[in-house]
Amino acid sequence: MSKLFLFAIGGTGSRVMRSLSILMASGVKLDVDEIVPVFIDPDASNADLTRTITLLQNYVTVSSRQSFPAGNNSRFFRTRIVEALPSFTLRVRDTDDRTFGRFINYASMSRADKAMTRMLFSDKNLSASMEVGFKGNPNIGSVVLNQIATSPDFATLMSRFETGDRIFIISSIFGGTGASGFPLLLKTLRSTQGFPNFGLVNTAAIGALTVLPYFTVFRDDNSEIDSATFISKTRSALAYYENNISRSGDVNALYFLGDEMSKVYDNHEGGASQQNDAHLIEFLGATAIVDFINRVDGSMHVSKELGLKDLEGSVTFDSFYDDMRGELYNPLVQFSLLANAVLDNLNYFGSDTFDANSSKKGNFGGIYTSRFMSGLKEVARQYRRWLLEIRGNSRSLDLFNPEPGMRPFDLINGVAPRRVMSLSSDYALIATRLNGAVSKTVSREKESRWLEMWWRATERLVAEKL
Repeated sequence: MSKLFLFAIGGTGSRVMRSLSILMASGVKLDVDEIVPVFIDPDASNADLTRTITLLQNYVTVSSRQSFPAGNNSRFFRTRIVEALPSFTLRVRDTDDRTFGRFINYASMSRADKAMTRMLFSDKNLSASMEVGFKGNPNIGSVVLNQIATSPDFATLMSRFETGDRIFIISSIFGGTGASGFPLLLKTLRSTQGFPNFGLVNTAAIGALTVLPYFTVFRDDNSEIDSATFISKTRSALAYYENNISRSGDVNALYFLGDEMSKVYDNHEGGASQQNDAHLIEFLGATAIVDFINRVDGSMHVSKELGLKDLEGSVTFDSFYDDMRGELYNPLVQFSLLANAVLDNLNYFGSDTFDANSSKKGNFGGIYTSRFMSGLKEVARQYRRWLLEIRGNSRSLDLFNPEPGMRPFDLINGVAPRRVMSLSSDYALIATRLNGAVSKTVSREKESRWLEMWWRATERLVAEKL
């Protein structure tokens, strides 16, 4: 079974992983059996991180009940997510309640070493707490994150690496954790020895997404984060990446994303208050991972760019060129139909009135009060919240009406549903198609048959109506 080890560094890494999880739940095709997410973030209480971990855990609850025998072409939750480390997190040690100066044992240094250290780090750097990350200081992160190569968690993780597995790294370039973590992690993966399977890892296909500035924060004199420095930090980091990453050939596919239209967020240095709304750039970042999985192999060394048709207003399905639209349209529309039914009309679909639940058909008794359904409802809730956030952000990704209520086909912005030769309409038509699909399912487990039934029915409905 082929795996993608996906390293998500810092807050941007968590937010891109959130969007990718939604694409995976919807069934966007991925030429890989399993994804192993690994978060690297010293700020363990970062709400962007904890929210994504919760989404992944609910995804696992649903996908663990799925099987795909021959004939089951459903792609809902098809790609496995593996929790190789607790909470998917590679721990960054010795940062809780410590200043950077204490971390490097500045007080016990010789006079000469102190003088050298002060040439590299300011008094503010030395006194900075690292409990919520590096707060835009990649010079601090580059020291602290050197521990990755000798981390027991890293050795445990890499012991799972097998022939044919690949690696992808998500990071931002304008902060502290991502800007420092990407080159250090890449160096570890490409050249370090002494951890399990290092030979396979050193030569594996590696892709990377580097996110340029796409938001700013309000100025706060009491905060160490100043978005006025984002561009200058980006320029310096890009020069370093050009000389030490692009020219080395250590990355098989390198993706850059950014946007000059910047959303202004509240200035939170980290912790539970750092929870940014979903953003178009994070969604496009997730599609870069899809591209790497489906189109890049170890023989390639490429830099990739993304084309969109129109950036004057909101981004819609019509903004995508044919290949990308074809990759995303059906899975996202089908999953939206499923998610809306689960959130808006589960009382009916869980009732005896719904014919597919009968013992002669689906025999789905008990499924509607199971952990599987609780997990699915939570993924659907997070999906709807994600849609609302990304639609209201700037720039807006405006694919769907997030809350169509009892008119489920009034769903896609700019697409009028077609008429169907049927006595049923709206949710009654969905029920009719589900009742027809249940007899064609081939899976044995109830949960797997239930999602297979939904995939078959929504696939037909998209072809007929949308």
